[in-house]
Amino acid sequence: MKKGRVIALGTILACSIGLGTLSVEAGNENSGYSFMIKKDQANTSTGTKYRQTTTERNTWKVRMYFSQEGTNTYTKYWLEKSDGTNVSPAVDVKAGNKDSKSGRNHYIKGNAGANATEVRLTAENNNVNSSTYSVEGYWDEETGRILPGQYKTFYTTEYNK
Repeated sequence: MKKGRVIALGTILACSIGLGTLSVEAGNENSGYSFMIKKDQANTSTGTKYRQTTTERNTWKVRMYFSQEGTNTYTKYWLEKSDGTNVSPAVDVKAGNKDSKSGRNHYIKGNAGANATEVRLTAENNNVNSSTYSVEGYWDEETGRILPGQYKTFYTTEYNK
C-alpha cells in the first residue's frame, strides 16, 4: 500500500514537471498540396490553416516537387487570408523533378496581417499566358523557424533541412 502511494505521487510529480516544461511552438510540418495553376495568373488556393504566431519573422514554408509545366520551371506562391488579402511576400518557387524529395524548401516571413489568423497557400503562374498546369508539393503555415537577420524576405534549403 505504501509503495503504491509513492509510485502514484512520483507519477503525479513527473507529469507536473513535464507539463510545466511544454511550450507552444509550431512544428516544421509538411502538409501536402495539389492544385491546378490557372491561365492568365488567376489565383489558386488551399484550404485555410491557423497561423498562431505574433512574430512576422516566424517563417512559413513552401516546396514544389512537381509542376506539369516542367522541371526547373517557376510558380509564384504567397499567403493570403480567405478574403483575398495578401499577408506575405510572394516568392517564385522552382519545381523539382517529380520525386517527392526534390525541389527546395522556401522559408518566407509573414506580414503583420498573417499573425494570429487563418491563412491559405495561394499560387499563380509567374508568366502571363493561357497555360494551365498542375503542381504538387508541401507547405506549412508556420514553421517555428525565425528568418535569420541576413535575409530580408526568405531563404531556401534542401529537403527537410
